[in-house]
Amino acid sequence: MATLDVPGARLHNTVTGSGPVLLCIPGGASDSGMFAPLAGLFARHHTVITYDPRGISRSTLDDPGQEQQIEVHADDALRLLDSVSSEPAIVLASSGGCMQAFDLVVRHPGRVRTLVAHEPPLMALLDGNPGTSPDELLHIHREHGIEAAIAKFMAGAGFEGGEGGVPPEMRENFEFFIVHLMKAIVDFTPDYEALKASGTRIVLGAGEDSVGQPAHEAAVAAAGRLGIEPTRFPGDHIGFAFEATAFASRLREVLDA
Repeated sequence: MATLDVPGARLHNTVTGSGPVLLCIPGGASDSGMFAPLAGLFARHHTVITYDPRGISRSTLDDPGQEQQIEVHADDALRLLDSVSSEPAIVLASSGGCMQAFDLVVRHPGRVRTLVAHEPPLMALLDGNPGTSPDELLHIHREHGIEAAIAKFMAGAGFEGGEGGVPPEMRENFEFFIVHLMKAIVDFTPDYEALKASGTRIVLGAGEDSVGQPAHEAAVAAAGRLGIEPTRFPGDHIGFAFEATAFASRLREVLDA
């Protein structure tokens, strides 16, 4: 475990294993712990970097109230890569973390060899733009508290469990996500033409058990925009955490293809 000082923040990160670099970018309110099972399975043949994004869990901010920008988070990912190796890396990004991965690929061509973007919530690609807007969640947060906002977010995303499905230790992360980070994710639109021209191999992942959920359908739509077929992975939106062995096996097949 280590801490990397970056402009405005300190990033808690863990580097394990040896071999080609695999950077894991969590999404939303998630931290590096979501990738721990997968990292253990890949560390034998890869140098695996996991981290808490700025403002999440152990990664602290100089100004906790500052609104977040995708470009700044992408720069964080680049600095983590540079701290380990200058060679082109593999990136596995989840959910909202896909946005900074897309930005990283476009602004730093050649830095990412393969990007596996698992269920990016690109709701603008879907008819009716499903889900719950950041403004609505902020209103619920102000009027009814964070638990009600979490429940509304989970329902809009098609996740089961509502507020009862979120561990107490993640309440603070969800508050940061809803108040400071979600709008940046929702407002971000990838440059699809630049992604296609980047030279990076891009894989759009979709969970086998999340069919019908907005992020799954957005991943399928994004694959269409890039002119590729979506790649099915075991499990749901966070199958890499709860079905790590099966997910790792599929990821190895994808990376070896």
